[in-house]
Amino acid sequence: MKKVLLFVLLMLVPIVGDATTFELKDIDMNITIDESEWYVFTPDNILDNPELEDLGLTYEYMYESFQNNQAYLDAVLFFYDSEDYIELFVRRVALEDIRNLTNYDDAFINRLGQVLADEQNANYEIYRTDYPFILLDYMDQGFYLQEYYTIVNGYGYTITVQKPEAFSSEDTARVEEIVDSVSFDADLSLEEPNSKETNKEVNYIIIGVASIALVVVILVVVIKNKKGRA
Repeated sequence: MKKVLLFVLLMLVPIVGDATTFELKDIDMNITIDESEWYVFTPDNILDNPELEDLGLTYEYMYESFQNNQAYLDAVLFFYDSEDYIELFVRRVALEDIRNLTNYDDAFINRLGQVLADEQNANYEIYRTDYPFILLDYMDQGFYLQEYYTIVNGYGYTITVQKPEAFSSEDTARVEEIVDSVSFDADLSLEEPNSKETNKEVNYIIIGVASIALVVVILVVVIKNKKGRA
């Protein structure tokens, strides 16, 4: 299997990546992930997907998981020399009081970041690509979490990454490469509905960010199968 072979070969020779750009058309977002490392599922690719069968999953199970978690992408990477893994989700929720976070200055974004961090008991920083993301770093329900949160076209987008073990510098670099690849069909002409000088947006926007670690979509089933393939 390609993911098993990848781990072995990475110890020996450089590997040319197999990066795929996933067009999440329902949410106007593109994201690029190396499929030689990751299993990647979206609502559009789970029907008759042979990798679901490989992992012991069904279309019905994955479809329900996407619906229950308001998720549009679920990717998982296994480390075959340990029980560790990384799982990454993309979610989107509608908001009312902010159109595009990029329209706001650093003072506002930091204020929003602090409110979100206080809500999650998390550390935060501003992570910038072509879009400003608020990066939350915390633990919940036994998972280490990193959440990249931004607002585009009146929607809150969250890229949630969770692990049972702490993030190494290599893990973080791998995730940042994915986040750096993200692009949106952003309409920057949309007018902001409220004054940027008020706190209303900050208080309301908490609704748009995940409050707890996600219920594991794939891993409950997959971890049981992993040892047999390693």
